[in-house]
Amino acid sequence: MPLTISRLAIGFVCLLAVTSLAAQDKSVKPGVNDSFRDPDVKQFEGRFEVESREVYALRKEIVAACQIQAGQTVADIGAGTGLFTRMFSDGVGQDGRVLAVDISQKFLDHTQKTTREAGQQNVETLLGSDDSTKLPPNTIDVAFICDTYHHFEFPLKTMTSLFQAMKPGGRVILVDFKRIEGESSDWTLNHVRAGQEVFEAEVLSTGFKKAREEKELLKENYFVVFEKPLTSSPTAGKFAFPIIAAHGGVVSRPTAVDQPRAGAKVVFDVTVDAKPSEVNKGLDRAARLLNLYGASGLQAKDVSITVVLHGEATKSALNDAAYKARFETEQNPNLPLIRELQTAGVEVLVCGQALNYKNFANEDVATEVKIAAAAMIVVINRQLDGNAYLPLH
Repeated sequence: MPLTISRLAIGFVCLLAVTSLAAQDKSVKPGVNDSFRDPDVKQFEGRFEVESREVYALRKEIVAACQIQAGQTVADIGAGTGLFTRMFSDGVGQDGRVLAVDISQKFLDHTQKTTREAGQQNVETLLGSDDSTKLPPNTIDVAFICDTYHHFEFPLKTMTSLFQAMKPGGRVILVDFKRIEGESSDWTLNHVRAGQEVFEAEVLSTGFKKAREEKELLKENYFVVFEKPLTSSPTAGKFAFPIIAAHGGVVSRPTAVDQPRAGAKVVFDVTVDAKPSEVNKGLDRAARLLNLYGASGLQAKDVSITVVLHGEATKSALNDAAYKARFETEQNPNLPLIRELQTAGVEVLVCGQALNYKNFANEDVATEVKIAAAAMIVVINRQLDGNAYLPLH
């Protein structure tokens, strides 16, 4: 049965010590896919389907390790010249389907032609985008990503779209180059943006669980299997962090009513208290709103957010030195999140009157935070500008 696919955009890094992909509004490696925009397919066949390439030389062993079953639906993400697509076609049999997904229509046309010539009627093609696989929700049993993940310009958004496309219990197989300083080739070090630990963390942050790793199969690449949890419970199924990493996690609800709309404006009136060692809930709530937009395929720029801190939340605006002196902690735990929010376009203010009541000097305030005349003035002004009012007391 042919697959009819509407061009739905299901949006979807993890804040890491090695890399920070806070808002995912910008490509993590601009230009990495330029050669695939209008490829010479024959030339790429000579590059991809050659014995000197490890994944080609060990293609049969790789497919065997994928444990494809008859009747399954398999998505070959970044299918390229269709090498593994054709092999998976035999594995799923007449009752199964293989979806070749790529950002290049020329590659897809080539795959369609070669599979039809081989009599493989169970192969279909799908043009993805830079930030989405464009696969329909809950349709895929196995997704295969071979030497392609490092080409994802928007890895969290792409993997979130894939998470939504996977059936509960579905498996994602990630094969990519080992990037190890002092061991990997100069080409790998220059071309692949990060190592296995970073890519795994990004995949896990979108809700998948690591199932197993075939450590003896490959030398130049690694082979890791992830699974989508069987449960649909929000707490057990993990949270998504498409825009703000590590804070404000959300559960994607693509079929729910009242989805986020572009153009909204919000002012968060935050007075809620928090322990000195914890992030203020009001800031976390602002992160959650952004992540709700990201999980719906929108971007940070599609919502305007102002956060004004006062009352017991005033201390969240202090610089590290003032915070440590007052609360005997090493640093203000709110500042990293404040910086992430600002990177995503959020305006963060603190009430000048509350600073006085709490005996904080202007120089105690972190340079990232603006001092307003008064929180009530901010709320009034923003409401006059058409902002929705969200109190967190």
